Amino acid sequence: MDQTLQKAKRTPSKKSGSKRSKRGRSMPQREKLSYRSQAATWLEPRILLITTGVTLLGVFFQIIAISTESWLILNAPGGIYRNASGKFLTEAYTGLWRLCRVEIEKKSNADGKLIEETHESCERHNLFPTPEEVRENTNYDNHHLDFDVKNMIKIDYTRTAIAFTIIALVIMLIGHAFAFYALRRPRYIIKRLAALLHFMTAACLLVLNEVFVKTVEHEKKNMPGRIPIEAETHYGYSFVLSWIVFVFFVIAGLIFLFMSHKKKPEYADGNEAMEDEPMEIFRR
Repeated sequence: MDQTLQKAKRTPSKKSGSKRSKRGRSMPQREKLSYRSQAATWLEPRILLITTGVTLLGVFFQIIAISTESWLILNAPGGIYRNASGKFLTEAYTGLWRLCRVEIEKKSNADGKLIEETHESCERHNLFPTPEEVRENTNYDNHHLDFDVKNMIKIDYTRTAIAFTIIALVIMLIGHAFAFYALRRPRYIIKRLAALLHFMTAACLLVLNEVFVKTVEHEKKNMPGRIPIEAETHYGYSFVLSWIVFVFFVIAGLIFLFMSHKKKPEYADGNEAMEDEPMEIFRR
C-alpha cells in the first residue's frame, strides 16, 4: 500500500499536465499580441500625424487653387476679333472669381506703319447683376435660350461653385480641429468624426469641380463672347490642384476610418484603454 501511494504522488495527473501545457502554449501567443499592440501603438499616431500633415498641405493647395485664375486656359494664336472691345483676343484665363484677357490692338502710327499693342484686362464675375446689366451684356448667343435665362444659368453655376468652396474651407478647419484632438486624445469616436468631416470635404470639392466643368460647357455652348468657338481651351493648374486636394481628403478619411477601431482593454496600453472607455457627455 505504501509503495502504491508513493507512485501515485510521484506521477502527476493528466489534467494538471494538460493545464500546464495550455498555459505554456498561451504565453507566447499573449507575448505576440502584446508585441503587435505595442507596434500598433507606436505606428498609429505617426500615420495619423503624417495624414494630418498631408491634409494641411491640401488646405494650402486649395487656397492657391481658389485664389488663382488658372482653372481654364484659352488660347487663340492667330487672334480672334472681339466686337465688344475692338481688339484681337489671343489668350484668356479664368478662375472662380474673375476672368482675365490678353488682347492685341492693331493700329497705325504716324509713319503709317501697323503696330500691335498688347493689353491685359481682368473683370470680376458679377454674381448679382441688375436687369439692365443682364440686357447690356454682349457675351451671349441669342439662338437657344432667352437672354435672362442663359445669364441666370451661368450665375447659378458660379454661385454654386463659390458656395461649395466656402463650405469646403469651413469643413476643412473643423475636420482638422478633430484630427488634432484625435492625435492628443486617441478616442475612436473622435477619429470617426474626423474621417466623416474629411469625407464631407471631399464631397464638397467634388461638387465644386463638377460644377466648374458644367460652367465651362455652358459658356462654350451659349456664351461665345467669353469662350469663342474658334479658341482652344484646356484646364489649368488650379483645376488640377483642386482634384489633387480631393484625392488627399478621400485617402485621409479612409485612414482615419481604418484607425478608428475600438481596441480591447487587454490588448491596449493604459492610456488607450482609458480613452476608448464610454464617455459621458452630459453629466449631472
